[in-house]
Amino acid sequence: MPIRPTWRKWFADFAEATDYLQITKVSLEFSDNADVKSVVLALYARLLSELITGLLLADAKRDIAFRSTCRSVIECSLHLEMAESDPTYLKRLKEDDDASRRSRAIRFRAKNPNLAKESDKTLSDFIKKVPAKSKKLQLSEHDSVLPRLTHVYRELSADTLHVSLTSIDRHLMLDRNNVNRLRIEPKVDTEDMEDAASVMALALLNATRVLLSVVPEIKSAKGFHILQRRYVSLFRQGLRKLKKAATSSDEQAKDK
Repeated sequence: MPIRPTWRKWFADFAEATDYLQITKVSLEFSDNADVKSVVLALYARLLSELITGLLLADAKRDIAFRSTCRSVIECSLHLEMAESDPTYLKRLKEDDDASRRSRAIRFRAKNPNLAKESDKTLSDFIKKVPAKSKKLQLSEHDSVLPRLTHVYRELSADTLHVSLTSIDRHLMLDRNNVNRLRIEPKVDTEDMEDAASVMALALLNATRVLLSVVPEIKSAKGFHILQRRYVSLFRQGLRKLKKAATSSDEQAKDK
């Protein structure tokens, strides 16, 4: 079940509104905290790239892939929150990268004992150079100012990012004869798609709030207040539709 056309229009209007931010033209040459601001701008750019991908997937009716993109948008939004509120964020981000690269190097070296001496020495020197105490950044443990973001991020991770029993089960569906049939492109119910679209929109608004707070060099934010009001209206409309559908389903079940 694709996202509602009203959500598709909202996302398109949001993408258009971001043009007024002109984030690629922001100069931080004489700015305080330029390193943090640079990372925030890069995170927002990644978020917009994921949004564009999401629009393409929505138009192609690739519902599972769209939900995966929603997860990526939420991930960027949560990172932006951390950049805003945690003064150690950049340090933690670097440590996370170091820990990942070091772990990959150790495993590669262990699985390839017959490396050329020069290559083995390069790996060994790199492993010694990267601090062993570097820690992974666990985004799923971040306490968001909007708890729903973290919750849905974890739900989507289990359903779309990883191979899990939940994600595999989507590709199997009982037919009228109670026989399991395999689906290449599984159907996603209305509730799951409504949840993904509404949380993706919330993540986009939250990310923009952080961007404007951390990077005051951005002067124009045309249209975002209107988008926020429209979001509230669309969200409530979605709840009403889901409630009505659930009531109708219950009545049909009773008739049977």
